[in-house]
Amino acid sequence: MKDGYDFDGALKEVFQLDRPSVMSSRTGGVAVREFLNVELPKVQRRRVNLALLLANETILHLEFHGKNDPDLPYREGIYCLLLSQNYRRPVHQVVLYVGQAKMNIPDHLDAGGTKVTYRVIDIREFRAGDMLRTGQAGDIALAVLGGGGSELLAAILKRANALKGPQRERVLAMILLLSGLRRLAGRVELEMKRMGVIIDVEKNPVLMKWRRAAIAEGRAEGRAERRTRRITAGSTEIEIWPAAQVG
Repeated sequence: MKDGYDFDGALKEVFQLDRPSVMSSRTGGVAVREFLNVELPKVQRRRVNLALLLANETILHLEFHGKNDPDLPYREGIYCLLLSQNYRRPVHQVVLYVGQAKMNIPDHLDAGGTKVTYRVIDIREFRAGDMLRTGQAGDIALAVLGGGGSELLAAILKRANALKGPQRERVLAMILLLSGLRRLAGRVELEMKRMGVIIDVEKNPVLMKWRRAAIAEGRAEGRAERRTRRITAGSTEIEIWPAAQVG
């Protein structure tokens, strides 16, 4: 879908670069050996979100989803079989729900001779306060989606703003984007203004990547629609371009 923001990409980047506790809680304490770059056959029209090869030679497939989709169990079954076929290893699956509506996603499918089972977790089961206490950059970025995140918005931004170097701007950019899943983008912008937070778009690889992708997409379609918001106390503007929705 092209009428939203690249939540999938943002979540994948947080998990791959920062390895938040939400991810480590699903590995059962087993170390992650590597992230697998898995591209399904073209007929599937997409990649799996994250596939992790664990030290015990099993694969953890983590899929992000922002809506209640009755067809999800069929896709999970297809993903599981293809991953198992490609790597010849046991596959365990987790769907991480990041949507705003109450979660209503089945965790299994009985298709007669074939049974599909996987774990479904609402990210709000992870409390924002607990995420902040870890001090990990990934947890700080995801805290806006966690339980009680909207009440701790100022604290989340304060912790992110205290990070050093490029990590600070990357995490702040992630929070700004992910807050759209909770309809908190306006509040995040106002709080950033109040704090005097400045994000240099030209030096922020996250924002520049979104911008380049949107420009390319706009050119391909013969259009380049954009929405610009000033979120700093100075002259810096963040331009948020339409991209793809999660799930």
